[in-house]
Amino acid sequence: MKKIILIFFLVSSVFAQEYSSLNYSGFGLDVGESGAGLSYNRTWFKDKKLSFVGEIRLYDAKHPDEIIMQDYYTGRSYKFNNINLLLLPLFSGIKYYPFVGKIANNFSPFFSIKIGPILILDGAESGSFKQTWYDNLQYHHSWGGFFGLGGDVLTSNNTILTVRVGYDMLPMPQEIDGRNKYSGALVRFGYNWKK
Repeated sequence: MKKIILIFFLVSSVFAQEYSSLNYSGFGLDVGESGAGLSYNRTWFKDKKLSFVGEIRLYDAKHPDEIIMQDYYTGRSYKFNNINLLLLPLFSGIKYYPFVGKIANNFSPFFSIKIGPILILDGAESGSFKQTWYDNLQYHHSWGGFFGLGGDVLTSNNTILTVRVGYDMLPMPQEIDGRNKYSGALVRFGYNWKK
């Protein structure tokens, strides 16, 4: 599988040179059914309708029964059923723009599908920062993906605003913090710039 991913990145970078003026990079804010996080992505265009995408995310997974309680005497809030679980998906895939040349203005809807490995960092549920993320840290890995749709909006200063909705597939190799998957709906708000 490692060879397939390496070949995919090499082929995508070779084909992307022809439309290099359309290539862009950017950051995004991800809000999902199972957590939230930040992402960095790079897009290489093969032609005007098809592009290759690579992304890395830092995703803070949440327990489905996590509750934030307010202490009205002290004014402080507390979390119950809190877990310390970070997912780092490294996905690559394609974006397909079916309406190129059919929609006026700077709006470009797309369909997207991505797959790749997931590094899972499972910290202890209590203790200091060192105890949580250093002394008791466990590493796991898995494979996952994403499929969905969205739209790019090109602004006047050559930046691209992106909104994307879809479904994240984040299976775990075993039960981690009470669940064997952290899949669910995902919304991304992205800010990109042309390279």
